[in-house]
Amino acid sequence: MIFRQLKELIIKEMLLLLRDRQTILLLFLMPVALILFLSLAMEGVWTDKLTGRKIQLVVENKSNSPKANLLAEKTKSSKMIQNVDRPMGMDNDQIFADGKAHAIVTIPKGFDEGDKPVEIYFDPVIDAGYKIAARSLITGLTVEVVMGIENLDAVVASLVVEKTKPNKELPTPLQQNVPAYAIFAMFFIAIPMSIGFLKEKKDGTLQRLFTYPVNTNLVVLGKIMPYYLINIFQFILMMLVGVYIMSHIISFSFHLGEHPWHMLPVTLVVAAATTGFGVLIAALAKTPEQSSTLAATGAILMGVFGGIMMPHVLMPVLMKKLAMISPMYWAHQAYLDIFLRDAVFGTILPKLIVLALFSGICFYIAGRRIKWM
Repeated sequence: MIFRQLKELIIKEMLLLLRDRQTILLLFLMPVALILFLSLAMEGVWTDKLTGRKIQLVVENKSNSPKANLLAEKTKSSKMIQNVDRPMGMDNDQIFADGKAHAIVTIPKGFDEGDKPVEIYFDPVIDAGYKIAARSLITGLTVEVVMGIENLDAVVASLVVEKTKPNKELPTPLQQNVPAYAIFAMFFIAIPMSIGFLKEKKDGTLQRLFTYPVNTNLVVLGKIMPYYLINIFQFILMMLVGVYIMSHIISFSFHLGEHPWHMLPVTLVVAAATTGFGVLIAALAKTPEQSSTLAATGAILMGVFGGIMMPHVLMPVLMKKLAMISPMYWAHQAYLDIFLRDAVFGTILPKLIVLALFSGICFYIAGRRIKWM
């Protein structure tokens, strides 16, 4: 009997929710748009950070001597370099202003005799890391040519060994944005949820429901469950978009880690937290307009602090500490633990406990404030 009543209450709430098609579309289209456009926008930055973008270089050989020709050939064939021919009629300033190249290398007459050094001109706005890398490359190649060393890198490799561990901190654009904006959108469920509660309270629907021989807690559960289920479906859909669509649009794949099934308990707890946030907004707001403002403002602020808008790993130390006040931070970090660090369940459990506490506090405050529940 109880399950039948709960089913009817869930169906009733789902039908009411589905009538608001614009809101439902917003809940699903907003994160898809954010994932698509922000992943495309961040692709270049991530290329620089993770793999290193080639340096666009104009090589001018004014000497044409054997050593100068060898240096020009070595420079152009380097894996770090994308060779660019000087556009006709453009001076150095114009080349940089039009974004045609990052640097210009000139091998002057007298290079073989040691009378004149190789000249490097850099775009004033080039990243400092690329400036250092380009200077080191040209310096190394020049030493190879002048000193007659066949392969300076091989000589250096016998003296210096790189021991850097694989990256476990910086996510790819998809690892960052797919869970981030799925979580962000899940918190927006508070808008239709709180508006629905307040409207039913105002028109007396809730009061009439409570006059029926139905347990009060069952009525509340029947109102909450549809939003909880929509949030879970929302996250699953975003993951499918990320894995099967976005990974073919941008140049980064979407690695889910060694334990992708750990996303299930995380998603269940995150959905509880977002639902609790929606109930809290309904308790605090007095009008539908207030609930919309509170829910949107709260979600945006949690996103700013929680590493959704800006990757947490790139934040300054103060912001990293402040991020911990946002439930979105704990949710997002739990997913990144799974994707990046191949975390076992024990590693993500503390984050789930924090989210469960947030959810419980929201439901407790709401239960204390609104007597009609």
